[in-house]
Amino acid sequence: MKKNIFSVIITALTVINVVLTAIMFFVMMPTFTKTNNLLTQIASAINLDLNVDGEANGEEDYSLKDLETVAVTFDSKQNLNLKTGSDGQAHYALLDGYSLSVYKEADDYKDVSDILTNNQAEITDIIRAVIQSHSADDISEDVIKKEALEQIQEHLDSKAVKKVMLSNFMYQ
Repeated sequence: MKKNIFSVIITALTVINVVLTAIMFFVMMPTFTKTNNLLTQIASAINLDLNVDGEANGEEDYSLKDLETVAVTFDSKQNLNLKTGSDGQAHYALLDGYSLSVYKEADDYKDVSDILTNNQAEITDIIRAVIQSHSADDISEDVIKKEALEQIQEHLDSKAVKKVMLSNFMYQ
């Protein structure tokens, strides 16, 4: 009789354990999903490039010796009008030229390098458009570099261009 009661108690405890585990799983799953979404939003806010697997993007492993610089110097300083700011005054930006750092180990390096040397006017136009899209209130060299790099990479449909550097960039 004692063996039968112990068997019933063990079976009941096992069933209760399974039920409580299932309840805990369904209660905790939405919390885990919300936490995962929050972490994804935080990572995108600080511009971390993450793959679906959660591994960091390995494409960013390059050294200075892996970069080739394509420099463009204007004959005279470029005087660019900025958008009218909150003060209603006209503001200007000056630029002597720019340089692009191209990753030599990229698969499409040759094509991108040819485009950059033969079509400098298009790249210059992209940089000018980025500068002129800002007002004196929201312009900074870092913002211009970042936006210009994104637009150049999009225009070339390549990530071979890694950096944009502005020569003697000033605004007033």
